[in-house]
Amino acid sequence: MLATLAAATLFSRCAKEPSESEQQSELQLIKSTIRVYYPNATPIKEDSSIWLISERKNTSGNSAKPQEDGYVEFGYRGQLLPVARSVVYQTTDSLEAHRLGTFSAATHYAPMFSHYHTSYMQKALHTALERMSEGDTLTVLSASWHAFGSTGATGVPANTPVIFTVTLNEIVANADSAAARELRMVKNYVDVYNDSSNAEKFVQAVDTTGAPLPGIYICYVDTAPRNDTTLCAKTGETLNLKYAGYYLRDGFLLDSNIGSEVYKAGWNVDTTASTSTYQTYYSHTFSRALLSTTSVKAFDVALLNVVAGSKVEVVFTSDYGYGAAGTTTNASRPIYPYTPLRFYISFVNKK
Repeated sequence: MLATLAAATLFSRCAKEPSESEQQSELQLIKSTIRVYYPNATPIKEDSSIWLISERKNTSGNSAKPQEDGYVEFGYRGQLLPVARSVVYQTTDSLEAHRLGTFSAATHYAPMFSHYHTSYMQKALHTALERMSEGDTLTVLSASWHAFGSTGATGVPANTPVIFTVTLNEIVANADSAAARELRMVKNYVDVYNDSSNAEKFVQAVDTTGAPLPGIYICYVDTAPRNDTTLCAKTGETLNLKYAGYYLRDGFLLDSNIGSEVYKAGWNVDTTASTSTYQTYYSHTFSRALLSTTSVKAFDVALLNVVAGSKVEVVFTSDYGYGAAGTTTNASRPIYPYTPLRFYISFVNKK
């Protein structure tokens, strides 16, 4: 059994600790678990509240550790105690979800990319990562007050110890390095696409003065003739759009109001055929003040110089999307910090 857990719960410290009696009860469970199942485990915390169960080190010789206020990409698997009837509450591995019989087509199984800071991460997760280098895998047992605390989370009851396995894939030094990494992803995607046999190519987007905008590229898939520039969208006008948005890195469908896309993804919506409608048109209030809008800025950039009836694809860094911090509003499809995206947008008409 696996419960879909909001990624945000891993990236927030517990606000409320269990009582002293609850802590003692947990520590008894932890010590008995170690004694029976993991006799070779070693305590990380002197009070026996965090234990190192197993450790597999990389063989590359790279010993660099995560730096406070940097970023890390890692795989994660978490299960509940007691071991005898354990439940996996989260996994970033889709194959494991299949094995558990809990796979959901609406869930994005992918490594997490996170800000690395003591005030941002759960104590147990931060403690594990601070011991690691790229390529390392650690399995840790933690008391609840270093994990989900006395409030718990979706799939994790209150005051419940957890066992989790972390594989550290990548260390990114700081925000500047994370932004550069993201920009490389976008440029690599554009270069590969443009080197292929596709008839239409991605071009760098421009602002209202014609100046290039870094980190965003547009492919004019099917652009209606623009005989009259007055037909282009104007600030304040509401546009009816169809769209489908994807994670750039692996092409997983993030969000869409196109029935066929939603149907293919297997989302639990009222669709009965691949051509059925998922929802009404997306009503977007357009603005030519490209970097001042509060919506996803990539929509305005992509539609700046096109008229109704046009279709475009746009790839972009987080500057034009959900911001460098990302968003975990959708638990099954979170957008991590510095995550580039790709959107297909159809400008149907003006509302």
